[in-house]
Parts: sequence; C-alpha cells; structure tokens
Amino acid sequence: MQPIIAIKSLARYIFVPAEGTGLTAFFHWTLCWLVLPNLPFLPITIMGGPMRTHEIMLCGIVGFVACWFCYWVRLAAFFGLFIYITLVFIASMFNMHISVILSVIALVLDLRPAASPEYIVGGGLMILVLGFAVQRLRRPANLRGLQWMIAAAALTYTLAQADYIRARDGATAYNRLAPAGAPFTSATQQTGFLQFADGKRNVMIVVVEAMGLPTEPTLHKRLDAIWTRPALKQRFDISQGSTTFYSSTTKGEIRELCQRWGDFPEIVVPESDCLPATLARRGYATHAYHGFAPDFFDRDRWYPLIGFERMSFRDAIEARGARHCPNVFPGACDRDIPRLIGRDLAAAKQPQFAYWLTLNSHLPVVANAALRTEHCRQLGAAIDSDYPQVCRLFAVWDDTAAALADMASRPDFPPTDILIVGDHMPPFTQQKSRLMFDSTKVPWVLLRYRPSRSAT
Repeated sequence: MQPIIAIKSLARYIFVPAEGTGLTAFFHWTLCWLVLPNLPFLPITIMGGPMRTHEIMLCGIVGFVACWFCYWVRLAAFFGLFIYITLVFIASMFNMHISVILSVIALVLDLRPAASPEYIVGGGLMILVLGFAVQRLRRPANLRGLQWMIAAAALTYTLAQADYIRARDGATAYNRLAPAGAPFTSATQQTGFLQFADGKRNVMIVVVEAMGLPTEPTLHKRLDAIWTRPALKQRFDISQGSTTFYSSTTKGEIRELCQRWGDFPEIVVPESDCLPATLARRGYATHAYHGFAPDFFDRDRWYPLIGFERMSFRDAIEARGARHCPNVFPGACDRDIPRLIGRDLAAAKQPQFAYWLTLNSHLPVVANAALRTEHCRQLGAAIDSDYPQVCRLFAVWDDTAAALADMASRPDFPPTDILIVGDHMPPFTQQKSRLMFDSTKVPWVLLRYRPSRSAT
C-alpha cells in the first residue's frame, strides 16, 4: 500500500494546488517573471523596438525553474536574467553582438547617460523594477498543479509570439550581423580609393557616425543638399553611392579600412593589407582622428596594428583647441576637428592619409546649445516636430559638412581627395524613425579635389 499512497501523494502535489497557491500564485508568478523583467523595455517596444521573442521565452523558462527555490536563489536568478536581457536589448538597438557590449562594459564611466532624458527615464524605470522585485520575490510563487504549469507555459508562448508578430516586419533593422559567405562591398572598394593615392595628393576618409541612407524623400533630399553644398562643389567633383553595412561602428571601420566583414577583437597582429598599412608602404603618413576616448573599443590598440602611425583622440584634440561637446558620448566637437586636420595637411612634408571617425551624431543626440541642436530646424516644421531625434541628427551632419567645406576653402588647403561614408543606419528607439532609413545600406560621398575654384 505504501507505493500507492506515495503515487497518490505525488499526483495530488502536481495536479492539485496547495493551500495558498492556485490562481493567486499564478498571477504572482506572472508578475515576477513575465511582467517585471520586461516592463522597462515596454515603452520602446510600444514604439516598435527590436524583437524580444527569445528574451520573453527565457524569462518564462528561468521563472519556471527559479520559483521552486528559496528567496535568495530566486533573487539571484532575477538579477542575472535582468542584466542579461538588458545587455541583449542594448546590443540589438545598436546592431551589436552582446560580446561586443561585454568587451567595453568596464568603460561605461566614459559615458554620460544622464545627458539624455530617454536614458534617465529608462534607468529610473529599471531601478523601480529591481526594487519592486526585491520585495515581491519574497513571496513564494510555486506553480503547483499541472494546470498552472500549462497556463504559465501557454502565457509565455503567447506573449513571445505576439512580440514576434509585432516586430517581424522591422526585424532587418535590428541585429544586422553578416551571414557566412555574404558578398563583400565597401565604399573604398566601389570608388577605387587606393588609386587616388598617387603620391601627389593627400587622401582622406571620413566615417560619419550613424549616417544612414534615407528612404523618406524629404530626408534623402536634405542629405544630398548637405554634401553637395556650393562651398564643396567649388572645390570638388562630387559623386555619390551606397554600400552594404552590417552591425555597428567598428565593423563599419573594418569594412572601409580592411576590406572585409569583421570586427576589432579579431585584430591581434599587424595587418599589412589594411588601407593605412598599404598607404604607409607607398610613402604616406597615416593619422587617425576621433573625438572620444582612445580605449573605447580598443582603438588605441588596433589602430596601430592596421597601419596608423599617429592617433589623435579626445584629450589631444581638445588640447589643440577643439571645444568640448556634451552628449551621452561626450567628447571633442566634430565641427572643430576639420580645422585641425586641415592644419596638419597644410604643414605636412609628405603625402598624407587622414582618417576621421566622427562622434557627435552618436544616438541619442541630445538637445543642447553646444551641439547646436536646440530648437532644431532642419527638415520642415512637421518632421522637425514629430521626429526631433532625426532633426538633431541632420543638424550634426550639417555641421560636419560645413566644417569640411570650411577646411577645404582655406587658401593653404592642399590637393586632397575625401571619401565620406556612413558606418551604419541610425539606431533610433522609435521604429517609425528607424524605418525612414534603409536597413541594409549606408551612403557614401566622394569629393575629388579640383584645383580650379570655378563652380560646376
């Protein structure tokens, strides 16, 4: 009789909720493991953020297992889960793999998220969720009873599928990683950039942060106007095109500088085939400029490995007179850097390869006077009002182009061909803004130096 009694007791434990469980416990489990960990991402999800189907499923699975353990195990599981899905969310927003986020997590002190109202709201919501979880997880929420286990699994699956349906149309705008065997292309390849380096003129590449290819006609027309302004037409023959992009900024740099799909952690030894190293062998002095910290994404390590002989980062650039622009990524103002580059080119005694990675258009672009993004007026009243982040982005690009035009207009500016290219599409939190740009391509603009100042 003992085995029968044991089987009956086990069946009663599984199929019949214990006192104090049942529907109440199921609702409590749902709150702790489906609602709370996903709540901070709900505002961006409503605006059309990245697909979170796998993260929702993971929340359900972790919650199903953790709910049987003691409070401290439940709490540790919740914190670990929350940190992980937050990192995945950030990686998805910026078209990065989570491993890249982890590689720079120690450098977050260089960032100023409090400069952005969006980050303040998001951070505050996360703190509230964590505080509430500490309190609510003290209550057991064991899913005793097969019906409640099935209900938990069904609810998790339903929410995950609803998220999939919500996000599938815009999925290509997030988590854009290069598949195996993807055909390679780049702006430097399409334009035959190396052939311009004949030893008689300088060459320059400008990778513009978050400069995507607009699909909305007004934005496309405005971007064309920025890079074909009369001051540039007077000094250069201008051609334009687009190239495929994958992932984030550093992959865009490797794409244009080393002619392959890849990322900076792969660069561990000198690479002689990258453009800076190739140009150095041709007698060019190679100099990289970037207005942010040198150790962010290890640029001070891998830039020399691909052939840069000199590097100027935030502190050195600001010490030479560039102003400081506050932002989530605070650093030297982009509009001041071309003046310094032009000064270096004019003083050089040998042909130069100048490479400049811009900074100030890194999203989110805040509204402030230093960036000249207050009361933004770039795209027309309706778009400026409805899409302020888009307007600010164009304002920064406009300043960058104006600074390049000023550099090239100086009488001592030497013959220099300039290739301007975007690294990736702008990773807006609002999907409507994000989908105003091509999710697979970025634009490039080639400025071929023309000695005559006559207008075309």
